[in-house]
Amino acid sequence: MKFLFKILFTFACLPFILGGLTHLRIQQKTRTKLSENSKKVFDKHTKAMAELASLSNKLHGVEVSNADNQEEIEITPRGNPSMYQGDMILTEEQASYLIEEAKLKLEAKESNKTGSDVNKEIVNKLKKNRAYKKNSYFKWKFPIRYFIEDGVEQTVVDNALRNIEEETCLTFQKSAPFNDKQGLRIFRGEGCYSFIGPIFDSKPQDVSIGDGCEWNGIVQHEVCHALGIFHEQSRPDRDRFLTINLNNVLPYQRHNYDKSSIAETNTFGIPYDYGSHMQYDKRSFSFNGQLTMIPKNKDYLNTIGQFDKMQFNDVKLINSIYCSNKCKGGSKCHNGGYEDPLKCGTCRCPSMLEGKLCGKPRQNKPVCANPSNLKATAVVKKLKLNGIKDCVFMITAPNGKKPQITINKGSFNGTQYCFPGIALEIKFNKDKSITGPTFCGNVKNKVIKGEGMNVLLQYVGTRPDHLLEMSYRAV
Repeated sequence: MKFLFKILFTFACLPFILGGLTHLRIQQKTRTKLSENSKKVFDKHTKAMAELASLSNKLHGVEVSNADNQEEIEITPRGNPSMYQGDMILTEEQASYLIEEAKLKLEAKESNKTGSDVNKEIVNKLKKNRAYKKNSYFKWKFPIRYFIEDGVEQTVVDNALRNIEEETCLTFQKSAPFNDKQGLRIFRGEGCYSFIGPIFDSKPQDVSIGDGCEWNGIVQHEVCHALGIFHEQSRPDRDRFLTINLNNVLPYQRHNYDKSSIAETNTFGIPYDYGSHMQYDKRSFSFNGQLTMIPKNKDYLNTIGQFDKMQFNDVKLINSIYCSNKCKGGSKCHNGGYEDPLKCGTCRCPSMLEGKLCGKPRQNKPVCANPSNLKATAVVKKLKLNGIKDCVFMITAPNGKKPQITINKGSFNGTQYCFPGIALEIKFNKDKSITGPTFCGNVKNKVIKGEGMNVLLQYVGTRPDHLLEMSYRAV
């Protein structure tokens, strides 16, 4: 069976699509724009990807003919079929690990072995086979030097890296082009992609910011790959949070949804976050426009796939990896906050929170006409907000109770993207570091119950006709 493949990737709502090329032609065009150093790695990567795809097809029972590779493919910026998961180039060691892991999974399937014990057995075998390696032999030297080639919007890249500096202990240094030092070559390639972790000790490595990639969050996403960070949906625990519908995924791209324990060391105990800028969109790799990823909590359906900027836990992960030795650990922050590596002894608080230990909601300005702290009781209370304003509320229930919110009516017309910090976000999780579901457009009769005794919400109206009418009570 032949398909006219169309990859609808992370930000499928964007109008730009790289169109009408065969898989082989895309691979050739991708290689042409790489540096000479990167081409050597890419050549090994493409061979490994072919083997990895073959193993994955056997795992999923998929038959792919050679004719499929001759079909013309339309791809979006982070859907380059030459890449691992659409935007990553693997080193020989990383590819070897994934191939070995896929072989062990196939062996388990053929032996009818299933369950968590099998996964543990696979990881143990990988360790014994010395395939269980760190993402890179090399470490980044700070400041990380970078240069931007013609064709890339320099301001977007500079601002994205400056934002990383403002949020973490990492530093970057812009430079004239170089070829004898470790660093980043930012260039206009075929889409958005990067290597995973530092791959050279004394040469620059490529980060492609091609057509459709010049967004703050996308630049940060690709740089985070260079820092060694994987996609959120490839975390080992992702099946607790996402339902993957492989029936809507391109047959030869199903390996992109394989989980890997190689990402396990990258979580640092940080919870799964649907709002992460490393989390792909609900239609990633879809060939028919239908959903490929569905959050277990469907309130997050319009939250996943945001590409605006790093969220709190994205920053926390970088700081956990690179900045954990900056402070002595004296601050015991609450609500998922942590000691600020740029200002030891103080807490870096999740959005909507402030205070010495992150225990207080951000204080509202008079325009909000309501205090930030609201008490939920057995009696239903109402809250109405409208117009242009930014307001935060912490709704707290008595001990033994939980707050329940009902969005009777929400109208946020004109909000093209449902990013956190736009329209309405409700943090119902006990851990307030986790991004809450975001609501845009028109919302009606939506009920959300807190996991703990308090819920945080933020209303951001950007037009006079924006409106929120809600009620709350303790249950």
